[in-house]
Amino acid sequence: MFNGCRFRQTQQKIFFGTKLKTEGGNNVIIRIKTENPILLSNNGQIIMVDENPFAALIEAASPADGIKKTLTEEVFLFTLRRELTAADQRPLLSLASILTPDDGTDGTICEAILSHALFERLMMQDTNEYLLHLPTISSNNNQVKEATESCCMKYLYRAYCACKNAREKSDNKADCDKITNLILTNASTCMRQPVLFAGQIFSTQWYDILMSSDVLDETLHEFLMKIVQRVLNDVDNLEAMGTFKAMFYPLLSELQKKIAVSNLITFDKNIFVALQYFVREKNAPHLAETILDFTTPNPNAKGIDYADTLFGQLFSISIMPKNSNGSYEFFGDNSLDANTTDASLWELMCRHQNSVFVILKQLILVSPDIKKKVLVWFSNCLHANAGRGHIWSNINLNFDQFAQQNASDSFMTGLTAVLLRLCLPLCPPTLKVLIVDPTYCAVAEKELQNKNINMLKMYDETCLLPVEENEQRVTADKYNFVTELFYITHKAFELSYRACGERFLRMTRELHTLQTAFQDVITTDPDSDMSRNLLRMLQDQLQQYRCMRNGLTEPENETLILKFLEATAIWFVEISLINKNEHEALLAKKEFSPVNTKNRDVPTTIDFVPPYLKCIPENVLDNIVSYLNFTRHLPITCIFKMSVSGHYAFFKLIVLFMGNSELVKNPHLRAKLAEGLECLLPRKSTDNSDAFTTNIFDHHQDHLKLVRSLLNVFVSIEMTGQSVQFEQKFNYRRPMYAIMEFLWTKPDHVQCFKDLATEAEENMENIEPPLFLRFINLLINDAIFLLDESLSNLQQIRQLQEMQDSSEWNALSQNDRQQHLSNMHHLGMLARFDNILGRDTINILKLLTTEIKSIFCHNSLVDRIASMLNYFLLNLVGPNKEKFKVKDKKEFEFSPAETVIEICHIYINLSESDRFCLAISQDGRSYSSQLFSYAENILIRIRGGLLIGEMGVFADKVSKIEQQYKQEQEFFADAPDEYLDPIMSTLMTDPVTLPSSKVTVDRSTIARHLLSDQTDPFNRAPLTMDKVKSNTALKEEIEKWMGAKRSQSTNNTNS
Repeated sequence: MFNGCRFRQTQQKIFFGTKLKTEGGNNVIIRIKTENPILLSNNGQIIMVDENPFAALIEAASPADGIKKTLTEEVFLFTLRRELTAADQRPLLSLASILTPDDGTDGTICEAILSHALFERLMMQDTNEYLLHLPTISSNNNQVKEATESCCMKYLYRAYCACKNAREKSDNKADCDKITNLILTNASTCMRQPVLFAGQIFSTQWYDILMSSDVLDETLHEFLMKIVQRVLNDVDNLEAMGTFKAMFYPLLSELQKKIAVSNLITFDKNIFVALQYFVREKNAPHLAETILDFTTPNPNAKGIDYADTLFGQLFSISIMPKNSNGSYEFFGDNSLDANTTDASLWELMCRHQNSVFVILKQLILVSPDIKKKVLVWFSNCLHANAGRGHIWSNINLNFDQFAQQNASDSFMTGLTAVLLRLCLPLCPPTLKVLIVDPTYCAVAEKELQNKNINMLKMYDETCLLPVEENEQRVTADKYNFVTELFYITHKAFELSYRACGERFLRMTRELHTLQTAFQDVITTDPDSDMSRNLLRMLQDQLQQYRCMRNGLTEPENETLILKFLEATAIWFVEISLINKNEHEALLAKKEFSPVNTKNRDVPTTIDFVPPYLKCIPENVLDNIVSYLNFTRHLPITCIFKMSVSGHYAFFKLIVLFMGNSELVKNPHLRAKLAEGLECLLPRKSTDNSDAFTTNIFDHHQDHLKLVRSLLNVFVSIEMTGQSVQFEQKFNYRRPMYAIMEFLWTKPDHVQCFKDLATEAEENMENIEPPLFLRFINLLINDAIFLLDESLSNLQQIRQLQEMQDSSEWNALSQNDRQQHLSNMHHLGMLARFDNILGRDTINILKLLTTEIKSIFCHNSLVDRIASMLNYFLLNLVGPNKEKFKVKDKKEFEFSPAETVIEICHIYINLSESDRFCLAISQDGRSYSSQLFSYAENILIRIRGGLLIGEMGVFADKVSKIEQQYKQEQEFFADAPDEYLDPIMSTLMTDPVTLPSSKVTVDRSTIARHLLSDQTDPFNRAPLTMDKVKSNTALKEEIEKWMGAKRSQSTNNTNS
């Protein structure tokens, strides 16, 4: 036994620093305070001997083999002399008391003695004990501190730097190389066997060394890499990795702790410098692997566990809170301006994320194995945070539970910001996105490893086109890095910016509600406790809002997002517009990426649907439209960041997918495309200081396809067969109204509407009703519903307001009053919603009828539009109009005067048609001879101008046609029942027989019915217009009877 170790039985000479093996096989080094060598006997006893083991080396060494003492003293700052001389320029440590003194004049030192001396220097506990220094030098002098440095690794690094400098200045490079070798040998020993060096914490020393500079030090990088290589040369790969992890894990842990308590302002940029030493060397992947292993949680980790890693802490540095339930650190100035921005914070955030990107990019470039590990980290992180995909749309989800399981907004947006930077080569002009394979997500879980895919659960994603049960989708043989990066980035975007965007819009609505409440209170009682409480709540809410808004709208990230989504739009169009022959060629190669752009026009009809559209998740397309929709709620300057090529790419994508259910099955997703298109409409800022313009609606190669595509998606919301909530449907349609109103200012697009109307009139009896016919039928349906709902709600609001003004209100209990107020608030929101959309619907009908008239006067539509207009007008100008007179009309967006004018314009637009005028007069529900008199009075009151005279002329024409029709109907009053339409009880002019029920009805009646319900009204059997049969015999019989009645009337008149 020796110093607690049992050695194998052997007899060998050992001296200070001799390496031995214990029975357990561990290397140890014996350190004995003696100049003499010792003999270890078989029984473990140490026997002193007189021979100096260095003597032979010293005697055998010639002067030429030695190293210049001046050089060794300059590098190592120690000497074997007992005293300094006048020629010495700096303090040194004297090892003369440990080793054989050397006060001679010989100018060299044996390499073995130098090695022994260096080891002794490293083992020193109190270096000041051996210090030799000149009286003129202070003990606090930097030279003294360098000479007495007690941290071995810091000492060796300084020595390495000194040797390197000496080598650059000296001709004796061989001596410098020998010294460098000694330094690296001992540094390797420190790394591999730190227990030999009592009191030395090498991880802390490395931390101090790596954090000592704010720029990358090439000498330090060289020193570290050579040590790593020396360790790898000394031990096998597995032991080397153990060495690196034991040495650097504590260092990385300290870095992580430092980041955790930092924010954008206090963050130490030296951290990035320190991390770069681990990731920038391709010849030393072990360091990259060390940092990656350190920052990787266990395979079953929750989403929040990834945020608690080193990388996670870096991603989480943001303007937004680092934790989901963390505090807001910025914009706490109590300002009530919701639109405050801070360019300095944006700059700090941009610099930080650029630096994180540099680290990740260098890490990926180290080696293929490291690249795969990084992709696995990204993929597992996204899978663990999948719950973020629906958090903000589910108001019933427990937020605390979410915060304990998922990473924060700042983490996820930070991760996405780095991925977007990695995706820059995918964007224009390089467009590497064209090598993204669209079949990536069709690979089954069991095949992921074989095809080198790291993303999890992508096989289960809902795709653009539905997949039949047990259907085998096409897949490629292999997938490249660009493909995986593309889908990883889209998934990250879905879980970050899309989720945060939904939350931000909710915050916006809540903030607006709070601002309104605050304004109401300070107007009536500004000094009350309630006003002060609301002010504090408003200030807190505004701080959260501004942090979220600034975090999501950092300009550099906005630009990167738009570039990435533009590239995705280009990719979508290219993969969707291939023909059958091209697809078969791709199928033969088992590679489906487009590779090149073909810039094809959007077809009127889709002749070939690529099967791999069943492989592409809806979320990829949804990311584009969701972000475009999000920009509608941001300042207009955001859209300026979109390039002209971006306008064209998004426009083409929307035109292609919005109107084609063959390419995208989900009608709600296609409706969201229309919302995205609205953000491309020209607009001005609220103060008119900025304006956004674009020429895509005039000059894009596919701009004339837009109207058909828009009407297709408009009618598809009604025809989905799904249960579509009314509010949701109209939220989809409202941006479509804005687009249509804008298109009506463009003659080319107006002509497209007119062409579709002509096409509809020519195909009224097609199996499927023509597109334009279905469109205007839905407009009429919607307008009727909206006005009914609005008037009903306004009437109830008026009743509640009257109650408030009466003594009855004071008699109510507090709870009852609160209930009535809550009910009135709810009715007010509904009325506002209905009035806004109703006004938009009526406006579109007014625009359409300025240029398109005949189809509105067709037998299948004219009665409906006439009764709708009469009903609207009677309620707004008739005797009952007072029922809807409420206080604060603007609050409910109720503008009866404006609506009356719009309705009157529609009357005038269609007034040339006698059929329309007759339909107006025959509306038994709302029309009377006084209707237009009521309207004239209102028009005079609201200064209707020329419209007053035009409505007078129209009223006269309607009255005249009504009289003519009454006279004619008197002739046919005794018509047989079999001549009357069983639904309308009117004389049939074009009878047709329904194939299933065998009932005969008028053609116009069944055509009107089939616009909204394609079933037989008498037995609910499926029915289309092409299936009805003309009852020619009955038609001739009716015409013959009518002719006879007219002749009889003529004869009676003549007689």
